[in-house]
Amino acid sequence: MKILYVANRYSPLRMQDGSGTDYDLYHALLAQGGTVEVVGPFAEVCGLIERGYRKLHRLFSKERYAKHSLAYLRASAREVERVVEAFEPQVIFGFFGAPFVRLRTNVPLVYMLDTTIIGQQQQDPLFSWLEYRRMLAWEREVVRKSAHVITCSRWSAEFLERDYGLLAERITVLPIPASLPAAAIPQELDFEKPQFRPLRLLLVGRMYQRKGIDIAIEVVEQLNRAGIATELRIVGLSGEDRPHVQFTRLYDKVQPADLAEYTGHYQWAHFLIHPARFEAAGIVASEAAAFGVPTLTNAAGGLATTVEDQVSGIVLPRGSPAEAYVAALQRWLDAPEDYLELRRSTRQRFERELNWQAAGKRLLAIIEKVVR
Repeated sequence: MKILYVANRYSPLRMQDGSGTDYDLYHALLAQGGTVEVVGPFAEVCGLIERGYRKLHRLFSKERYAKHSLAYLRASAREVERVVEAFEPQVIFGFFGAPFVRLRTNVPLVYMLDTTIIGQQQQDPLFSWLEYRRMLAWEREVVRKSAHVITCSRWSAEFLERDYGLLAERITVLPIPASLPAAAIPQELDFEKPQFRPLRLLLVGRMYQRKGIDIAIEVVEQLNRAGIATELRIVGLSGEDRPHVQFTRLYDKVQPADLAEYTGHYQWAHFLIHPARFEAAGIVASEAAAFGVPTLTNAAGGLATTVEDQVSGIVLPRGSPAEAYVAALQRWLDAPEDYLELRRSTRQRFERELNWQAAGKRLLAIIEKVVR
């Protein structure tokens, strides 16, 4: 199977680029025996007129303009067309679709995205009205061209059906797997009776407001005021430590020492707490599942797919306050045997679908079906 992998912003050859998803996708396809050629990532280019427009946009709007320029769309598409002609792939695959907007080809296209621009703008509005409409038109064009669309959540799939008119048989929901080297994931886990003194909560994230770090801190403060000793570690963000709350640095998972320290936080935790206000997919919940650590989260964005309620964690209603997280935790503290069973089913879900070996098999099956 000859597959052309189109990299948009991040190189699939470098684990440290972005979230590492491009790297994982590329190596998952290789592991399935595909012959994979990479084109991209592409340098951002911007014409004189559009540079002037962006300056005006910054003057009159505090919201963002489009992620890419028209010149970028044209240049990246031309480069993809050049490589298609030389490589002659059976299928073109890409995670995020900017290079496909202006692409002209008869080769079938498999497009993967974590969330649609509609979903993101509804839950985390970043772009001005005009720029959102431009990006929406681009995404509609890519979806129209695609033989198959893969997305990371049922929430995102609903937009593809309802708002883009895509038939359900042309959509696959593929929960985002853990972005950790296989060597860092334990082959077996010991499920011992938990000692919740103190209760150990872990939050992994770099954006204070979007990841709900303020909510997690309030949860810890409420639990301690109620006499339930609780500690919180916040990984990936600098901040001022306070009683029961510790901030730790960002880790480079390519470095063995950093990777060992990073995964050590998952081994320490009883729960991953992830009260994000928006999350397209939530890779950290899959990482936690690799260590049998359930995730306590809410149904923001695609989180209700990455975390299966009562199977690999607890999914509260979107926008739940700190009090709801406290109540959910108290329920499990009072039932340690149930907590152990939740840990087991969390790890089983990782082994079943939240790892890249399983995801790679599904991905190749989709590509083979498209080619047939």
